[in-house]
Amino acid sequence: MTHAPVRGAMASRTRLAIARELARDIRAKEGGNLVAVGVYGSAAQGTDRRFSDVDMLVIVRRKRGRLRPQMRGGTLVTFLQLTPDEAREEVLGTRADLGEALGGWRSLRILDDPGRLLARLRRHAHRPSPERFREAARLGLLETYEDYGKLRNAVASGDRDEMREMAIWFTGAAHRVVFDLAREVLSTGRRAFIELKRHGALGRDIRALRYGPHTSAETVRLADRIWKGLLARARRQGIPLPEFDEGGPAGRL
Repeated sequence: MTHAPVRGAMASRTRLAIARELARDIRAKEGGNLVAVGVYGSAAQGTDRRFSDVDMLVIVRRKRGRLRPQMRGGTLVTFLQLTPDEAREEVLGTRADLGEALGGWRSLRILDDPGRLLARLRRHAHRPSPERFREAARLGLLETYEDYGKLRNAVASGDRDEMREMAIWFTGAAHRVVFDLAREVLSTGRRAFIELKRHGALGRDIRALRYGPHTSAETVRLADRIWKGLLARARRQGIPLPEFDEGGPAGRL
């Protein structure tokens, strides 16, 4: 049997109906403990497809148990449960994955928000300061340096399987730094490595390393170029950095 593709608009309405039904159920269960409910991601944006899930945001005064993923009408539903303070920290705090966090908040469709907490935080998600992106990039560089070291160690050990795994880790951290340095928030993480094409030679190197395979020498050459490219962009913005070993945490091979 051939199944016709589910059109985006129809799928969106179906998933929004699921989200609204869940919001009512959560309100009935949590009562006064519930602060707000929203849906984010592709279902909120109307870009969901046949196998898309529903991403629910639930803000509670006190967490009384974990909200576990569930199936509704053949659709997977996942939950992000936060307290008000945790929600504020997601939007107003500084983190290495700032762009990814803000992307989710920008897509948020509010379902139940009597105190207008979600409305305020969604507005803030659309206007982060340049200083927050600079600090996010600084933190991201520290995480990237750790993965750079793990990649170089894997190459030195001659373990090709570990080398490929660490290349994925390293490029995963590096691409977030690129977007933070550009103060860019993507509308969906699904296309993050595709969007790197717009970021010149550095973006192309990250894609090339991630999608390999490469010899050990090629891996080191690409990793070194990526690391030095990230540092150069950070320094041009005057981001204060520690004394990184630009030849790699373990020195040159």
